[in-house]
Amino acid sequence: MNHTQEINRLINPLSKRYGRLLNWQNPPDPFWHYGIGLSDLHIFDTGAGLQPFEKSDAKFVIGIDHLAFPPDKTIERLKHAIKVFGHWEYNLFGWNCEHLGRLIATDQPRCYQSNPIWWLCNMSPEGDHHSAHQIFYDYLQKVDPSLTR
Repeated sequence: MNHTQEINRLINPLSKRYGRLLNWQNPPDPFWHYGIGLSDLHIFDTGAGLQPFEKSDAKFVIGIDHLAFPPDKTIERLKHAIKVFGHWEYNLFGWNCEHLGRLIATDQPRCYQSNPIWWLCNMSPEGDHHSAHQIFYDYLQKVDPSLTR
């Protein structure tokens, strides 16, 4: 089963978490992890795993409602993002789950966790990945411009 089929199988549009950017911690790991909600139980991990998993205690990322895409568009953006970024090398500082999750949900490939050392990570001072937004925008313009701003 491919990612799109698996996402379609697990989504529940009636869930409050459906198509929302979520984050969580796995103690003792001090970092926040990010993903896109599929249902009350399933999240698509935008980190190194790039796969859905079960987790019921994730939190909604606050402060993004004015930036966020509607949930159905976020899910469609997720499916396309996997195709575009699935082969990118994941690492904690240069390209990680927060960059990808925020790009999918808000159109900003930003990581607040690593922006204090942005100059070491080839990011903007705000924590944005330099090329991910343009690459994703160009791809979406070709396949489904309704998923862009």
